[in-house]
Amino acid sequence: MERALKEYEKKKKKAEEKRKNLEEKYTSKLLKKKHEILKNLEKLEKKEIPKKIDERIKQVVERERRSYVDTLRRILERIENIEELGRFLPELSKLHISHGKHLLLVFEKEVYAINKLLKEVSEEYTEYIRKVAEISIEPIELDSILSNIENAKKQLESEEEDLKLLKSELEEKERELKSKMVKLEEELEKIESKIRNLNSSIAKDEIEIRSKISKLQKPIKRMRTGERTANEILKDSSYGIDHPEEFLSFLIKIRERLEGKYKQTADWILENLEPKSEEIKKRKRKLKEFENRRAEILREKRKLESEIEIIKKRILEKEKRIKRLKDKLLELEKELDESLSKLEKILNTSIDRP
Repeated sequence: MERALKEYEKKKKKAEEKRKNLEEKYTSKLLKKKHEILKNLEKLEKKEIPKKIDERIKQVVERERRSYVDTLRRILERIENIEELGRFLPELSKLHISHGKHLLLVFEKEVYAINKLLKEVSEEYTEYIRKVAEISIEPIELDSILSNIENAKKQLESEEEDLKLLKSELEEKERELKSKMVKLEEELEKIESKIRNLNSSIAKDEIEIRSKISKLQKPIKRMRTGERTANEILKDSSYGIDHPEEFLSFLIKIRERLEGKYKQTADWILENLEPKSEEIKKRKRKLKEFENRRAEILREKRKLESEIEIIKKRILEKEKRIKRLKDKLLELEKELDESLSKLEKILNTSIDRP
């Protein structure tokens, strides 16, 4: 391939030399024509309008001549070589047919002489373009393609290495989660069991106390003490559990007014409310500790799961980038093969593929 590229560069250099020679040759012809046109423009500009022409027509012709001469001269002054001519041909062609009917009637010979030269210039440009096309060699950017292939391969290698590391990291995190979750699940199961037992014992004691307090609601209502504690107890029996000292103080005051089973219930409350309320508070504090630890375990689990999801997402993105790079590499290799085929055609020889 290296030898073929050297041969191609030689051919390209020769073609470029030929193109430069053509450019110089046709630029020389163009500049001569340009000089002739400018001379003809000067003649047209200086030639007097025949006296027999009507004054109104004469003014129109003068205006058309001035516009035609100024425009054509301005265009020609901007053309320095045959390559630049191509950019101005549309303007010259337009001017060739839009010089004004009155101008052509009065200065037919001069305008036709200029138009003939413009036509020759256009034909010579067409001839130049055809000859350039005949000697031109199709540009082949093999170095650029090979460089892009090399870069794409390096990027692909780097991305695949990153993917391997990410997959290894994912496996490690999944092992970590599995290992931790065995311990966490065991701890969580024990905590859930303790939470259930505590909730059950708390509920049992609260129900027992509320039941006892509820039995006193009827006699308390009949007493019509008007005290705030009495009103709160009548609304909700659990008030006594939440405010044991206040309720016990109230109960001591009304104990002597109670009879029979109500007095027995009051005595049970006086004996058991404070220690049971304190025990319930202790259990609730313990319950809160277990609930906090459960939330902590679940947060730890979610954190690990989130880390794993982030790695999985990065793996998917990496796999997409790798696919894009592989597709790009295939396109570049196809482009390389097409360029080598063109080179084979130019050199009329076969080239070994890399």
